[in-house]
Amino acid sequence: MFIKAEAISDKGLRRSNNEDHILLDDELFTDNYLQKQFDSGTLHAVFAVADGIGGHRAGEIASKEVLKDLFRFTEQLPSGLTVEEIRSEFINWIRSIHENLKKMSVENPAYEGMGTTLTGAYFYYGNIYVFHAGDSRLYLFRNNTLKQLTTDHTLAWLTNDTTIPSNYIANSVGGGKTPFIDFHDITPVLNAGDKLMICSDGLTDMLKDKDLEQMLAHNDIKNILKEVYEKGARDNTSILLLSIIES
Repeated sequence: MFIKAEAISDKGLRRSNNEDHILLDDELFTDNYLQKQFDSGTLHAVFAVADGIGGHRAGEIASKEVLKDLFRFTEQLPSGLTVEEIRSEFINWIRSIHENLKKMSVENPAYEGMGTTLTGAYFYYGNIYVFHAGDSRLYLFRNNTLKQLTTDHTLAWLTNDTTIPSNYIANSVGGGKTPFIDFHDITPVLNAGDKLMICSDGLTDMLKDKDLEQMLAHNDIKNILKEVYEKGARDNTSILLLSIIES
Protein backbone atom coordinates (compact mmCIF):
# COMPACT_ATOMS: atom_id res chain seq x y z
CA MET A 1 0.00 0.00 0.00
CA PHE A 2 0.96 3.63 -0.22
CA ILE A 3 -0.44 6.65 1.56
CA LYS A 4 -1.54 10.02 0.25
CA ALA A 5 -1.45 12.61 3.04
CA GLU A 6 -3.24 15.94 2.88
CA ALA A 7 -3.47 18.40 5.77
CA ILE A 8 -4.62 21.90 6.62
CA SER A 9 -4.47 24.01 9.79
CA ASP A 10 -6.06 27.40 10.41
CA LYS A 11 -6.48 29.69 13.42
CA GLY A 12 -10.15 30.45 12.69
CA LEU A 13 -12.08 33.67 13.17
CA ARG A 14 -11.95 34.18 16.93
CA ARG A 15 -8.46 33.14 18.03
CA SER A 16 -5.46 35.46 17.87
CA ASN A 17 -3.04 32.62 17.13
CA ASN A 18 -3.07 28.96 16.16
CA GLU A 19 -2.16 26.56 18.98
CA ASP A 20 -2.59 23.53 16.69
CA HIS A 21 0.26 21.90 14.82
CA ILE A 22 0.29 19.09 12.25
CA LEU A 23 3.08 16.62 11.54
CA LEU A 24 3.44 14.95 8.15
CA ASP A 25 6.49 12.88 9.04
CA ASP A 26 9.41 15.32 8.58
CA GLU A 27 7.11 18.32 7.87
CA LEU A 28 5.82 20.24 10.91
CA PHE A 29 3.50 23.18 10.26
CA THR A 30 0.56 25.35 11.31
CA ASP A 31 -1.59 27.92 9.47
CA ASN A 32 -0.87 26.22 6.18
CA TYR A 33 -1.89 23.52 3.68
CA LEU A 34 0.36 20.62 2.67
CA GLN A 35 0.14 17.32 0.84
CA LYS A 36 2.66 14.51 0.47
CA GLN A 37 2.72 10.95 -0.81
CA PHE A 38 4.42 7.97 0.81
CA ASP A 39 4.96 4.97 -1.46
CA SER A 40 5.33 1.28 -0.66
CA GLY A 41 9.07 1.73 -0.21
CA THR A 42 8.51 3.94 2.85
CA LEU A 43 9.69 1.99 5.89
CA HIS A 44 8.07 4.22 8.47
CA ALA A 45 6.32 7.57 8.68
CA VAL A 46 4.36 9.39 11.37
CA PHE A 47 1.29 11.61 11.02
CA ALA A 48 -0.26 13.55 13.91
CA VAL A 49 -2.35 16.48 15.10
CA ALA A 50 -1.59 18.26 18.38
CA ASP A 51 -4.00 20.81 19.87
CA GLY A 52 -2.19 23.02 22.38
CA ILE A 53 -3.59 24.01 25.76
CA GLY A 54 -2.52 26.99 27.85
CA GLY A 55 -2.59 30.75 28.05
CA HIS A 56 -0.65 33.26 25.95
CA ARG A 57 1.30 31.26 23.35
CA ALA A 58 2.05 28.35 25.66
CA GLY A 59 -0.30 25.93 23.91
CA GLU A 60 1.38 26.65 20.61
CA ILE A 61 4.78 25.90 22.15
CA ALA A 62 3.53 22.63 23.68
CA SER A 63 2.00 21.26 20.46
CA LYS A 64 5.11 22.18 18.46
CA GLU A 65 7.57 20.67 20.94
CA VAL A 66 5.65 17.40 21.23
CA LEU A 67 5.43 16.89 17.47
CA LYS A 68 9.11 17.78 16.95
CA ASP A 69 10.06 15.18 19.52
CA LEU A 70 7.58 12.64 18.13
CA PHE A 71 9.33 12.71 14.77
CA ARG A 72 12.74 12.33 16.42
CA PHE A 73 11.44 9.43 18.54
CA THR A 74 9.84 7.49 15.69
CA GLU A 75 12.84 8.04 13.41
CA GLN A 76 15.14 6.20 15.82
CA LEU A 77 12.89 3.16 16.38
CA PRO A 78 14.62 0.04 14.99
CA SER A 79 13.03 -2.49 12.68
CA GLY A 80 11.64 -5.81 13.86
CA LEU A 81 9.71 -4.58 16.89
CA THR A 82 6.49 -6.32 17.92
CA VAL A 83 3.26 -4.44 18.55
CA GLU A 84 3.78 -4.74 22.31
CA GLU A 85 7.36 -3.49 22.05
CA ILE A 86 6.27 -0.44 20.04
CA ARG A 87 3.44 0.23 22.50
CA SER A 88 5.96 0.13 25.35
CA GLU A 89 8.24 2.54 23.48
CA PHE A 90 5.35 4.98 22.97
CA ILE A 91 4.37 4.80 26.65
CA ASN A 92 7.93 5.55 27.75
CA TRP A 93 8.26 8.33 25.20
CA ILE A 94 5.05 10.14 26.18
CA ARG A 95 6.11 10.12 29.83
CA SER A 96 9.48 11.55 28.84
CA ILE A 97 8.13 14.39 26.68
CA HIS A 98 5.51 15.10 29.36
CA GLU A 99 8.30 15.66 31.89
CA ASN A 100 10.17 17.86 29.40
CA LEU A 101 7.13 20.11 29.03
CA LYS A 102 6.75 20.26 32.80
CA LYS A 103 10.38 21.32 33.08
CA MET A 104 9.87 24.05 30.46
CA SER A 105 6.86 25.31 32.44
CA VAL A 106 8.96 25.63 35.58
CA GLU A 107 11.82 27.37 33.80
CA ASN A 108 9.59 29.89 31.96
CA PRO A 109 6.53 31.34 33.78
CA ALA A 110 4.95 32.20 30.41
CA TYR A 111 4.64 28.46 29.74
CA GLU A 112 2.92 27.65 33.02
CA GLY A 113 -0.01 25.25 32.56
CA MET A 114 0.81 24.38 28.96
CA GLY A 115 -0.05 21.03 27.49
CA THR A 116 -1.37 19.47 24.31
CA THR A 117 -3.53 16.72 22.92
CA LEU A 118 -1.85 14.22 20.60
CA THR A 119 -3.55 11.97 18.06
CA GLY A 120 -1.92 10.26 15.15
CA ALA A 121 -1.04 7.27 13.01
CA TYR A 122 2.33 5.57 12.69
CA PHE A 123 3.20 3.67 9.50
CA TYR A 124 5.80 1.06 10.45
CA TYR A 125 7.09 -1.47 7.91
CA GLY A 126 3.68 -2.06 6.34
CA ASN A 127 1.61 -1.81 9.55
CA ILE A 128 -0.42 1.17 10.76
CA TYR A 129 -0.75 2.00 14.46
CA VAL A 130 -2.99 4.60 16.09
CA PHE A 131 -1.85 6.56 19.17
CA HIS A 132 -3.99 8.98 21.12
CA ALA A 133 -4.06 11.24 24.20
CA GLY A 134 -6.70 13.93 24.75
CA ASP A 135 -9.78 14.88 22.77
CA SER A 136 -8.51 15.31 19.24
CA ARG A 137 -9.91 12.48 17.15
CA LEU A 138 -9.09 9.86 14.53
CA TYR A 139 -11.84 8.55 12.26
CA LEU A 140 -12.08 5.80 9.67
CA PHE A 141 -13.95 6.87 6.52
CA ARG A 142 -15.24 3.91 4.50
CA ASN A 143 -18.20 3.54 2.15
CA ASN A 144 -19.14 7.19 2.80
CA THR A 145 -19.46 6.53 6.54
CA LEU A 146 -17.36 7.95 9.39
CA LYS A 147 -16.45 5.80 12.39
CA GLN A 148 -14.53 7.30 15.33
CA LEU A 149 -11.63 5.01 16.28
CA THR A 150 -10.44 7.01 19.30
CA THR A 151 -12.09 7.80 22.62
CA ASP A 152 -12.25 11.40 23.86
CA HIS A 153 -10.19 11.60 27.06
CA THR A 154 -12.50 14.07 28.79
CA LEU A 155 -13.44 14.36 32.44
CA ALA A 156 -17.01 13.40 31.53
CA TRP A 157 -15.75 10.16 29.95
CA LEU A 158 -13.34 9.41 32.79
CA THR A 159 -15.96 9.87 35.51
CA ASN A 160 -18.96 8.71 33.44
CA ASP A 161 -20.67 11.98 34.39
CA THR A 162 -22.49 13.45 31.40
CA THR A 163 -23.22 16.71 33.25
CA ILE A 164 -19.55 17.74 32.98
CA PRO A 165 -18.81 19.97 29.93
CA SER A 166 -17.24 18.00 27.09
CA ASN A 167 -14.27 20.36 26.78
CA TYR A 168 -12.84 19.45 30.21
CA ILE A 169 -9.84 17.33 29.20
CA ALA A 170 -8.72 14.58 31.57
CA ASN A 171 -5.56 13.54 29.74
CA SER A 172 -2.97 15.66 27.93
CA VAL A 173 0.77 15.76 27.34
CA GLY A 174 2.26 18.30 29.73
CA GLY A 175 -0.96 18.81 31.66
CA GLY A 176 -1.85 16.97 34.86
CA LYS A 177 0.39 14.50 36.68
CA THR A 178 0.77 11.44 34.47
CA PRO A 179 -0.47 11.16 30.89
CA PHE A 180 -1.61 7.91 29.31
CA ILE A 181 -1.74 6.94 25.67
CA ASP A 182 -4.06 4.65 23.76
CA PHE A 183 -2.18 2.55 21.20
CA HIS A 184 -3.77 0.15 18.70
CA ASP A 185 -2.77 -1.83 15.62
CA ILE A 186 -5.43 -1.04 13.01
CA THR A 187 -3.69 -2.80 10.10
CA PRO A 188 -6.09 -5.80 10.12
CA VAL A 189 -9.19 -3.61 9.71
CA LEU A 190 -7.87 -1.37 6.90
CA ASN A 191 -8.71 -1.82 3.24
CA ALA A 192 -7.47 -0.12 0.10
CA GLY A 193 -9.68 2.91 -0.48
CA ASP A 194 -10.09 3.67 3.22
CA LYS A 195 -9.34 7.11 4.59
CA LEU A 196 -8.18 8.08 8.07
CA MET A 197 -9.09 11.56 9.25
CA ILE A 198 -7.25 13.07 12.24
CA CYS A 199 -8.56 16.38 13.52
CA SER A 200 -8.67 18.84 16.40
CA ASP A 201 -11.95 19.66 18.14
CA GLY A 202 -12.13 22.92 16.21
CA LEU A 203 -13.56 20.76 13.43
CA THR A 204 -15.81 18.37 15.33
CA ASP A 205 -17.31 21.11 17.50
CA MET A 206 -18.49 22.89 14.35
CA LEU A 207 -19.57 20.14 11.93
CA LYS A 208 -21.64 17.01 12.41
CA ASP A 209 -20.53 13.60 11.16
CA LYS A 210 -23.17 13.63 8.40
CA ASP A 211 -21.83 16.93 7.07
CA LEU A 212 -18.28 15.59 7.13
CA GLU A 213 -19.28 12.37 5.37
CA GLN A 214 -20.74 14.29 2.44
CA MET A 215 -17.63 16.45 2.06
CA LEU A 216 -15.13 13.63 2.55
CA ALA A 217 -16.83 11.76 -0.28
CA HIS A 218 -15.39 14.48 -2.54
CA ASN A 219 -11.98 14.29 -0.85
CA ASP A 220 -11.57 18.05 -0.40
CA ILE A 221 -10.43 19.24 3.03
CA LYS A 222 -10.19 22.85 1.84
CA ASN A 223 -13.95 22.87 1.37
CA ILE A 224 -14.36 21.34 4.83
CA LEU A 225 -12.42 24.26 6.30
CA LYS A 226 -14.54 26.66 4.24
CA GLU A 227 -17.65 25.14 5.82
CA VAL A 228 -16.13 25.58 9.29
CA TYR A 229 -15.68 29.28 8.48
CA GLU A 230 -19.29 29.55 7.36
CA LYS A 231 -20.32 28.12 10.74
CA GLY A 232 -18.22 30.73 12.59
CA ALA A 233 -14.77 29.05 13.02
CA ARG A 234 -14.75 29.59 16.78
CA ASP A 235 -11.52 27.66 17.40
CA ASN A 236 -8.31 26.61 15.68
CA THR A 237 -9.06 23.87 13.16
CA SER A 238 -6.69 21.19 11.92
CA ILE A 239 -7.54 18.36 9.54
CA LEU A 240 -5.21 15.58 8.38
CA LEU A 241 -6.51 13.11 5.80
CA LEU A 242 -4.67 9.88 4.99
CA SER A 243 -5.84 7.94 1.94
CA ILE A 244 -4.86 4.27 1.86
CA ILE A 245 -4.15 3.30 -1.74
CA GLU A 246 -3.35 -0.18 -2.98
CA SER A 247 0.14 -0.40 -4.47
